[in-house]
Amino acid sequence: MEKRKMKLWKKILIVILIIFIILSIFVIYRYNVLSDIYQKNNERFSESNYYYYSKTDDTIMEVWKKDQITKVNLKQVNGEGDITIWKDEGTGEEYTLYNKQKIYTESQGAVLGITPSGFAIIPDVSSRILVALNPMTYIGKKEYDNKECYYVKIDKQEEFIEKETGLIIYSNSELGERNINYRFNNITDEEVEKPDIKEYKNM
Repeated sequence: MEKRKMKLWKKILIVILIIFIILSIFVIYRYNVLSDIYQKNNERFSESNYYYYSKTDDTIMEVWKKDQITKVNLKQVNGEGDITIWKDEGTGEEYTLYNKQKIYTESQGAVLGITPSGFAIIPDVSSRILVALNPMTYIGKKEYDNKECYYVKIDKQEEFIEKETGLIIYSNSELGERNINYRFNNITDEEVEKPDIKEYKNM
């Protein structure tokens, strides 16, 4: 009887060990993918010359970055809102233009760190581990727009991230769908030139 119990416990322990090993492999895989996404994404946006276009159900965002100048345009899809933010980090000049109302303000810090964010782009190692451990996290590979992508899903949120670059190209959540396009290293001076505020009134 005792021998049978010992054999049963050994079998149970072996099963538990196998399950633990399998789960560990999944967690390590998820963590490695999230690290790869963050590293590649960070490398792309450490460049000083890029453009991206992001469209959701409600808003269109365009961002131009060339050297020390950043220009951002935010438009509502329904046409009601249209805001342009321009900043020269070299001179400290920064303007926010409300294009519909033809008014502007001289602001500070509005366009710093403007890059596409997503739940799969995680700079903090501890947070990355927690996401990898989350049983609701799914990470696999799928094609989107003829591109090989990482597919990351947590609950009702999903993101397609281009495997080669670590860039989010599509996301879907309770906030709606978002499509993003990118352009690197061919931004012109004209695209980031200082806005003409002659017809605008200072608030």
